[in-house]
Amino acid sequence: MRKITRKALTTTAVAASAIALTALPAMADPGNIGITLPGVTTSPQPITGVNNGIVAAAAESGGVMTCSDTALAKALVATGTVKVGSTVTNPVGSVTDVEFNNCVVNNIPAEAVANVSTPWSLKVTDVSSSGVTPGALVGVDVTVTIPSLSCTARFAGNGAPGQITGEHTDPANPGDPSQLSLPFGSTNNLVASGVTAGCPSNIVQNGDTAIIAGVIDLTGDNATANEGPTVLATP
Repeated sequence: MRKITRKALTTTAVAASAIALTALPAMADPGNIGITLPGVTTSPQPITGVNNGIVAAAAESGGVMTCSDTALAKALVATGTVKVGSTVTNPVGSVTDVEFNNCVVNNIPAEAVANVSTPWSLKVTDVSSSGVTPGALVGVDVTVTIPSLSCTARFAGNGAPGQITGEHTDPANPGDPSQLSLPFGSTNNLVASGVTAGCPSNIVQNGDTAIIAGVIDLTGDNATANEGPTVLATP
């Protein structure tokens, strides 16, 4: 599983990724999707997600946001539900709350707020291979504020629900979390809007393409040993 490291988060490299990675591939449902959580059978089931490493975002103009763990809080905590059964349909899950903590933009303290008034959804987009299943996070909508600059910008889909592609990796061992990886190499349709006058042009401008990336550990709240979900998508 690829992890985001501080070394990779240079302004030039990440902003360049924001320019390039905005074309969305067509999504097609696999023939069958099965999801299991040990010890539970009812559906849907509550799940919790926390970051594994740094959570990062970037805008085309040069703004790079990183959120990292502190002794008091994880960089990202999310809650939602996942469907469980031998045959489930897309979307296979929903995200009902996302909290970002300890964030900076170009080393300036910042706040990131997820708009989940319409829950984000998790979709399977292709068949599984060796425990890895392609997918997408849909409905992504995040507002970032830099209070000291009176700078605010919203990042959401360009004419459609915000979407980030990635992949889900099944638990490696009993009791382990599964992982949702949204790497810098993933495609998306996020753009900046509502940019306020206080935002420097070398951080964000209206119409900027943008990326959000991270690795999220998923655990089943009611599963045996809180093991994460296992996904099997077949043709």
